[in-house]
Amino acid sequence: MATKDGLRYYPEKASGTYKYRIVMDYYHPFEDKWKQVTCGSNSVTKGALDAAKPKLEQKVRRILDGFNKKKKNLTVSEALDEWYKFRDGSVAVGTHTDDIDNTRVFKSTFGKWQLVKLEKDHIKDYLMKLKVAPSSRKNYRSKLNLFFQFCEDEGYIKESPMYRVRLPRHKETLEEKQKREDKYFTVEEMRILLDAMEERADRSTTETAKNNKWRRRMFIEFQFSIGDRISESLGLRYQDIDFQQGVIYLKTQLDVNSSVTNPKVKPLKTTQSERSIVLKKREIEILSWFWERNHDGNDFVFVQENDHLLSQTLINDYLKTFHDVLPYKLITSFVSHAMRHSNVLVQKELGVDEQIIVARGGWADTQMISRVYGRHVTPILLEKADHVLKDFSVRNSQKIHEKIRNIEELSGEAARA
Repeated sequence: MATKDGLRYYPEKASGTYKYRIVMDYYHPFEDKWKQVTCGSNSVTKGALDAAKPKLEQKVRRILDGFNKKKKNLTVSEALDEWYKFRDGSVAVGTHTDDIDNTRVFKSTFGKWQLVKLEKDHIKDYLMKLKVAPSSRKNYRSKLNLFFQFCEDEGYIKESPMYRVRLPRHKETLEEKQKREDKYFTVEEMRILLDAMEERADRSTTETAKNNKWRRRMFIEFQFSIGDRISESLGLRYQDIDFQQGVIYLKTQLDVNSSVTNPKVKPLKTTQSERSIVLKKREIEILSWFWERNHDGNDFVFVQENDHLLSQTLINDYLKTFHDVLPYKLITSFVSHAMRHSNVLVQKELGVDEQIIVARGGWADTQMISRVYGRHVTPILLEKADHVLKDFSVRNSQKIHEKIRNIEELSGEAARA
């Protein structure tokens, strides 16, 4: 292939209309690569090449203008579909599922709109009208940030409207503060709850009802003891348990979109969530208890008498029926997720290092402990602090440190017991 005046040319095939094919290279900014346009010519003289050059430049303009027009005419729904494709495979499966879930309402609201017509006020109004908790609203906003940044990078829009979206800062109400502070159970409260569950189970009128209530009670104790996510427990299968070594391997969780009659698992949201947990003696006893009552060889551990999987809704509803046992607590605290909060606090009371708590809980770092799960102050933590600080002064600080060591030693003995 010869080059002349910045253009290349080569002889056309014998069957072609022209003697030569003239080639021009151009850079395609949207595809980020060099491409070619060609045209036919019967001559490669300077005059012929000069005449071909405007034709080739016009072809390039037509291609890029058409590409621009196509991108600028995208609807929100089409742009979201492109973003879903981009994210699929580049992020964890759980994160990609969240992408779709957190933009589903946005897509149904604005899906038919032209993307370029969507402005900051539309997005702000949409976010403010969502009937969700402030923390959830932040998650929705974060997903839209990622989506519009993708649209800007791809050239669908000149600038992301999210740069100018300003939401009012949420000020925690007294009711929200009370809910947050109450969302846990102490060891003594859990003992009272479990005793009440046993008593009601044994008063059941049928054997099936009795057995099902015992299954719920055992599951709730397991959740309190191990502190994993409920989707991880519900998705637990016997193949994930090494009874001999006393270890469970958490690599999957229940797919909440599957049914209790046909449950399916999916990967955990992040790689940090994948972990192995050394089981306590009581946790092994509970898992063995379910294994002994596994009638039909079900792969899943936590099933009911009819072999249907336990569900989060079922457990939450069951917990709420025991509000009268601890009437001073808020009804909103009687949910399965409170078991995860409770487990963190028990470990803190026993003096377990935060890095160990994070590793067992499947978090990426200690921020979730300090910002969410560890913000409760239990009576035991208060008592320990009062005991240490009671006689504090600058002069006797060394004695205070000795007292702290004694408390930690006692906590360690209590944990082993």
